[in-house]
Amino acid sequence: MANQTLLLSRRIIPQPTITLSSPRSQAPDESIIKEQVLSIHNYDGRKFNTNFILRIVENILSVKMGIGEEAGVEKLNEVEELINYKQLPSLIRQLSFQIASAGLNSSANNEHSTTIHILRMLCSYDWEDKMVLILAAFSINIIYGLLYCSGHGNIIRLAMAQKLELHLKKKAVVDCTSCVLRLTKCVVELKQTTTPSSNYSTPQSIISALPIATYWIGRSVIATTTYCPSQNDELEELTTSTATILHTFFQELEKKRAEESYEALKRALYYNSSSKSEVFRLMFNVKDGEMLFKDKGLNEWNSTRVALLITQGHHISELRIQFLNFFARHANTRLLWIPIAQNNDASWTTEDEQQFKKLSSKTRFYWLNDPQKMISPQFIRFVKEQLFPYFQIEGEPIIVSLDQQGRIVHPNIMHMMQIWAYQYIEENTFGVEGIYNITALVENELMTGTSSINRVIPEIKDMVRVLVGDIDHKILAWAEDIEKRIQNLIEQSTPYDNEREKFLWQQEPNYSLDLVVGTYHRNVNHRYVMQNWFHTEDYIFLYGGNDINWVREFTSKVHQLASKIQLKVNLAYVGKNKMITSIIDKEKLSHCAFKKSYNVWRFWTRLRSMFLSRIHYLDEINYFDEECNDEILQGLKKLLAYEGKNTRIEGWALLSKGKKIVVCGHGAKILQVINDYEIWKENIATKGFDEAFKDHHEMLTFSSSLKSHSCCALEYSTTLNKIQENEKCPECSYRMHKFVTFTCCHGHDIDS
Repeated sequence: MANQTLLLSRRIIPQPTITLSSPRSQAPDESIIKEQVLSIHNYDGRKFNTNFILRIVENILSVKMGIGEEAGVEKLNEVEELINYKQLPSLIRQLSFQIASAGLNSSANNEHSTTIHILRMLCSYDWEDKMVLILAAFSINIIYGLLYCSGHGNIIRLAMAQKLELHLKKKAVVDCTSCVLRLTKCVVELKQTTTPSSNYSTPQSIISALPIATYWIGRSVIATTTYCPSQNDELEELTTSTATILHTFFQELEKKRAEESYEALKRALYYNSSSKSEVFRLMFNVKDGEMLFKDKGLNEWNSTRVALLITQGHHISELRIQFLNFFARHANTRLLWIPIAQNNDASWTTEDEQQFKKLSSKTRFYWLNDPQKMISPQFIRFVKEQLFPYFQIEGEPIIVSLDQQGRIVHPNIMHMMQIWAYQYIEENTFGVEGIYNITALVENELMTGTSSINRVIPEIKDMVRVLVGDIDHKILAWAEDIEKRIQNLIEQSTPYDNEREKFLWQQEPNYSLDLVVGTYHRNVNHRYVMQNWFHTEDYIFLYGGNDINWVREFTSKVHQLASKIQLKVNLAYVGKNKMITSIIDKEKLSHCAFKKSYNVWRFWTRLRSMFLSRIHYLDEINYFDEECNDEILQGLKKLLAYEGKNTRIEGWALLSKGKKIVVCGHGAKILQVINDYEIWKENIATKGFDEAFKDHHEMLTFSSSLKSHSCCALEYSTTLNKIQENEKCPECSYRMHKFVTFTCCHGHDIDS
């Protein structure tokens, strides 16, 4: 207890104000005081090591105020250091003398005049320096009960030394001294120079309050020095007045600290940091040795590839958990779940806690041991200001990818993870190639070049082999060193970044069935890959819609057409309508690719992710504009428009031959092509079934009888950076109407 600095407990004072009534009625009005204090302030830029002096003062006051402990030799040495501080050779002694002298004539007027006199002595210093110097002088009197007279080397003991010793431990004195010390520390920290990149600036209300705050500190110090038991009420009033000022200053200090912490976090996440553990210290309220995620502390994450799964509250669907669990179980990247409370004060309700426990028990990724306690306010602010408004789509979770230094290399890799399999994303494409046949070439060249001297130097062949062997060993050692460097580079980086996403799109030049439904080795996990039940040269119809009559007619006509022309045609319903799925399965109308709700969700969520990621990629290569005719983007638009929430289309179908997409269109038009088989069947012999089907479909596109069609809808999130002003219907090319829709998902992902 004795070595701890005495601090007043924080007082909750309703509607704090800087303007205070004077503690004693005999003292001048506060407005007059402020005017008088300002009149003797003439700061000329001089400075000293404020923090150094304040540290000594804090040590002195904390020791003396401690119960039952006397100042040790080291504290006395600090007092000597304070008195003889080279930048202030005599000023502190003079101030100490003035404060102590006030005790010889204790009255309200004397306290006021002494305070003004002391502030006049300090006119050349800034406000926080005045406060520190006043406390420095006071701390000397506290320790010794002595006065150092200016110009004299000897110590003059005064009668008030015993008086000081008797009353220093009185509660009123301790409270007042502690409050003054806290206010001084608060002002000093508030006025410290902030970092150049900080957005914080001290408000004018705080700047204008500094003169009167300085006055009350001087007045409180003098009142404490002249204390007698009858002055309890005065000291309590002074303490209350100082505490009120402190409360206002402390609130502003907290704002400054929060702003500086926020700026430090932004710099670390965007530009510069030494390690993930350093970034985590800014993101989370956690100490060294304390477990952060499950059984891992701060430093244990430095060598681990991580991505932050950030959710809006605890809103994460069962279907998405299933997908993320698969990723967390197999990928070489750890997912760290961070739920961000949506309340303004970031507080958790009992329902939040129950929901967190319920969901965390179903996950295979890491989560914070105590999210409510550990997530720092500056990280919550960062997520709400820097991430959610720009990278979150309709309340869905986002996954932020970090490099080994903890910097953000991709603000949301959720779409990348949905489009391509983790093996394909994490595949190592670096390596040393084409150097291991060099030695054979060298040996051949050396043998050829020395063939004419074989007879005169018979051992030349052995010499060549030895030389080639040395070269071979050096090349192998060099290659091993390069491979190690590559491996270290891979371990110190992450494939889940913007450059990797760009590279992956560059490997997808065409709109193909592989891209739509995925392939096991490249795109998706095996649960819903459809190539496991058809051959690459088969004709495939993917279809969807909400009209069971259309579905029955379409599937029947396709089977009849396949029988006529002796072709193997596969049918797969991929629509979202669960009732139609069950009817198709029951009546065996076609292959039903997606019997499980997870596979339906995965298919359409993946296409939607592909759509959003493709827009980002096209924008990165400066290809996305109002006239963008990118084949992949246009194909995705058509599929998503057919199955949008506000679509009222009865049916649609996509025909492909192996990987090649032949045609994708409105159900009525596709059905008309099949019904018109007798018209275009003659073209099959010369063009093939697929081209003949496509040509007749294109002809019908321009037919007036099929120009109209039921409504389809293409949905963009308002948080998407790039949204075209004018969108054409993917079916008829008419300009689509634009609506603003507010959708509530009731705490669940939009697609679930």
